[in-house]
Amino acid sequence: MTIYAVLEPPDDSPWRVTFVPEGFSWGAFAFTVIWALWHRLWVVAALLFSLSAVFTIAANLQLLGPGLATLLQFGISLLFAFEARALQVKSLERAGFRRAGLIQASCLEAAELTYFDGRAPCASMPPVSPRRAGQDDPLGIFGKV
Repeated sequence: MTIYAVLEPPDDSPWRVTFVPEGFSWGAFAFTVIWALWHRLWVVAALLFSLSAVFTIAANLQLLGPGLATLLQFGISLLFAFEARALQVKSLERAGFRRAGLIQASCLEAAELTYFDGRAPCASMPPVSPRRAGQDDPLGIFGKV
């Protein structure tokens, strides 16, 4: 089971509600800069790219051994993978999203169903009037039914 942080947009549009899973992100570990850019973490992506460039330049100038530069890059990727989701939530909160709560679910679809099922205002639906015999057809193609 995964825990999802639910973030509602500032305009209360149900289409923009965001579900961010908690925990380690394999995508952020494997594709650090690309993952950060995809999730619009611009400053984080620039910092990750800069660190990678510094480690590469230091290894090429033989200031660091190639093994140490690789180990440092691995450590940065691992640290980022553990903190990526928290950074994503903080970025969304800075953009005006607000936390609506946490949902525990087996997958993203189950989390969405749980959230929107508990949010559906059934009482505000307009009442349906039963159709009376002899009432005209609204389209006018069947006559009186």
